Amino acid sequence: MERDWLMALDFDWRVTRIQEQPYTLNYVHQGRRRRYTPDVLATFAERDREWTVVYEVKPHEELRAKWAEYRPRFKAAVSDCRSKGWRFRIVTEQVIRTPYVGNIKFLRRYRDLPEQEMHSRALLYTMRALGDTTPQTLLAATWADRERMMAAIPELWRLVARRRIGVDLHVPLTMATTIWLP
Repeated sequence: MERDWLMALDFDWRVTRIQEQPYTLNYVHQGRRRRYTPDVLATFAERDREWTVVYEVKPHEELRAKWAEYRPRFKAAVSDCRSKGWRFRIVTEQVIRTPYVGNIKFLRRYRDLPEQEMHSRALLYTMRALGDTTPQTLLAATWADRERMMAAIPELWRLVARRRIGVDLHVPLTMATTIWLP
């Protein structure tokens, strides 16, 4: 789950920095010194604003079963984060095991592919003519030849991953998903 959350953060264009197990917090609970190391720290930037969020990634059932044990460390983390102007968030599979993260996992493999300029130009040209459409319709409107359509699929998903073609990442991506030019 933590790896999937790191992938989701890495895909978020607003994230400027990610640190795994960024620091260890010392705190006192019931008269004893304790230590807590959160899972992830992410710094975001958008427009002229920057903010930092510290994340703990845990399965929902584990949180329920061990809440009494975890609560003091989370309370210390919230206090520590507030003192630094940061936020503290607990993330479970209810956030991670979603179509959004599944889509990101799918698109990440296309994001850093080298551009296929001919395919890219043709797809974007056709998108401007069609307006909102689907990947299936876009490919069919761009090429009549099935081989060329198939060869252009990686470039289509690369354009989506690089946000040159828009899509709602909160619904499962298919060849029938609505796409648009941002």
